[in-house]
Amino acid sequence: MLLSIETSLWPLMVGLRIFGFHMGPSQKSGSSRYSVGLLLTGSLTVLSTVALHCTSFVYGVLRLKANGLGPNGTNLTTANLLNIGIEHLNYTWVLIAIHTTFFFVSLTSSWTELWDSLLVLEKNLKFNSTFYAKCRKSFLIGFAFLLMDCLSHLLVSMRSIYWDMGVMSPLAIVLANISRTTIISVFLLFCVMARVITLVFQGLNEQIARIDEAEQFSPFYLTGRIWNGRLEKWRRNHALACELVEMVNKCFGVVMLVTVVNVFVSFITTTFEIVRSMQEDATIPVLFVFIFVKKSILLSIIIYEPYRLQAEAGRTAVSLRKLQPSTADLLSQIKLNTVVIEVTHASPKITAMEFFDVNRRLLPTLIGSTLTYVAILCQASSTHSTFK
Repeated sequence: MLLSIETSLWPLMVGLRIFGFHMGPSQKSGSSRYSVGLLLTGSLTVLSTVALHCTSFVYGVLRLKANGLGPNGTNLTTANLLNIGIEHLNYTWVLIAIHTTFFFVSLTSSWTELWDSLLVLEKNLKFNSTFYAKCRKSFLIGFAFLLMDCLSHLLVSMRSIYWDMGVMSPLAIVLANISRTTIISVFLLFCVMARVITLVFQGLNEQIARIDEAEQFSPFYLTGRIWNGRLEKWRRNHALACELVEMVNKCFGVVMLVTVVNVFVSFITTTFEIVRSMQEDATIPVLFVFIFVKKSILLSIIIYEPYRLQAEAGRTAVSLRKLQPSTADLLSQIKLNTVVIEVTHASPKITAMEFFDVNRRLLPTLIGSTLTYVAILCQASSTHSTFK
């Protein structure tokens, strides 16, 4: 069965299917030819990504070791060489890790269960046109960022020595951009998923006010039963939404962990190189500034939607506490208190394999850790220069 959300996000869904990722509920995987085709396509794209970036890294290390020249032909110090090598390794492993990990995740039952749960929620909550309009708006904004990233990466890759592989350079540039587009599409899918779940919790919070609406023409002795039925239905939908968050954590947890570690390492290498150039009154390396800005934008985008999801989920318990049963019976009050306790303890949030929460608190932590490491590296570098 086709999800209406899939219709709203069809360019992203089609693109990821072309790259070999299964998308949609489990009913779609009934065709054996379809499954085999996805498996073969996905395997080829993963193998090409691994082969391309491993080859590029080896070529880059050998080139730097042979002549010690930077991208613009300038001589590089040992610290420069180390920074460039670390950044290239960081770039290589994050692309390989995310592509490979997400491909294997898309083959698991957890991935199809996530879509199945989304289908059940879509049936139960009966989303209106505003919901799908907000989903499309989020996708279009993310798609605009994806296009800008693809264009900027295409221009950079055409002039980069990373893909200087002789006669194979054109093929390497094409495969590099396909690999990059795949990874950004995975990030976009994560952000859209987080946005959809945020909208689900907004819908659940709006339903809380309707639980206490009086049923027209209903006898007084049935009012309590109707109220309890509404509350129970709302509780089941909320439990399903929390389960959806856990499935997103299970499917995207490794991707988030790898991404944040990659951003953290890039922050250290780029900041250290910029600070060193300022200390030596040298020209500030544009490439490292460009990498720092792109990683900062990526981190901000990844943090924003999970933070909004956690904030919206936190409002749920507050809204429930304000709810007053239309009936004065003890059973309704006990049931309401029980649901409030369940919702309070649920506290759904996006995590990176439960190592840390993906929200705005992550930003000052990364900034503080980056400054600490850069200060240590600068001190070690100056001490080495003094002894030398």
